[in-house]
Amino acid sequence: MFYQYLFSLFTRSGRLTLLGGGLLALFTFVITGPAHGQDWKSGQSNWNGNSYETLPPPKAPTSAAAAVPQPTPQSTPLQLNEPIDQWGREFGLSDAALESPVVAPGGAERAAVNAPLPLTDGPGTAPAIGSGMQSLPMGNAISEGQTFDAPPLQEDVVRWYEIPWRWVTDGWDNHAEFGLDGSSGNADTLAIQTGLEMKRKTDRYTLSLDIDYRQASANNQTTEDNGRLNLDYDRMFKESPWSAFGKFGMEFDEFKAFDLRLNFNGGLGYYWIRNDTTNFVSRFGAGASKEIGSPDDDWIPEAVFGLEADHQISSRQKIKAKVDYFPAWNDFANYRIVTDLAWETLLDSSDNLSLRLSVTDRYDSTPQGAEPNDFYYSALLLYKF
Repeated sequence: MFYQYLFSLFTRSGRLTLLGGGLLALFTFVITGPAHGQDWKSGQSNWNGNSYETLPPPKAPTSAAAAVPQPTPQSTPLQLNEPIDQWGREFGLSDAALESPVVAPGGAERAAVNAPLPLTDGPGTAPAIGSGMQSLPMGNAISEGQTFDAPPLQEDVVRWYEIPWRWVTDGWDNHAEFGLDGSSGNADTLAIQTGLEMKRKTDRYTLSLDIDYRQASANNQTTEDNGRLNLDYDRMFKESPWSAFGKFGMEFDEFKAFDLRLNFNGGLGYYWIRNDTTNFVSRFGAGASKEIGSPDDDWIPEAVFGLEADHQISSRQKIKAKVDYFPAWNDFANYRIVTDLAWETLLDSSDNLSLRLSVTDRYDSTPQGAEPNDFYYSALLLYKF
């Protein structure tokens, strides 16, 4: 009867059955001990997580001298880059060195962390495959001491109407000139002279433009009113001192027998000297001229002989000379000669101001009732741009 009562009690209560099974398993574990005589913590979990793989026990030190005391937090800082026996024994870590910490505790570790990183890989060192680290060109340039211009804050946009001005001011030697003189008293006089000179010189060609205007009056009567324009172009023949040139001239004078004179000429030139400080060229060619508004306004064929030179005396002084001879082909006694001579000196380099003293002589063998020779001299203030 007693056994039947216990059996019915266990069958009616599932909880008592589970409790009995747990007590029985604990009793068996205490008596028999762990399996294989190993500590359960010495195992390493396998991939499926259903069991543990046991590791061989660590070797005991052979002598007292070979035993190395483990560091404690109170004595020696933890060395993360050295394999730790205890960690390997407890968790099965490999012997690979760990990465340096972001913040070293101090001493040599802190000095290693604060050391500057190399800009590029060392000589003979190939970047690790898959790491994405390549030799840095910027780092190479910085290590070699190169400098870089700061990128512009805004893209430089050139408008169509700015192109002519940029071409005129890039590579040109330009200046504007102005002169003024006058008097009052027994005679009231006033004279002005203005002009513009532009010159562009390259290894292949020389292009120059010269414009002059003069006006004078005395006692409110105009005594002088004239101007001229000259355009010259020289094209070099590669490495040869020879060149081909073209000339265009235009002149007007209120006190001459013509209203406007035009001349077109072309030919060959020879540069005896052509460098940055000195130029000397001789020219020979042919062309024609026409005096509009004169009694004889036909085109007159003519030859042209010319000499031109300039020399930079110093960084502040320069001299220029030019002479052109235009004889008519049918009669060399019918000719014109134009001579210019000038000396320039720099006054103020910061403001590009210079002083020019110049003389000009224009001779015409057929003045048609006017004076054959006009001689001008002037002192002008130049502004270079």
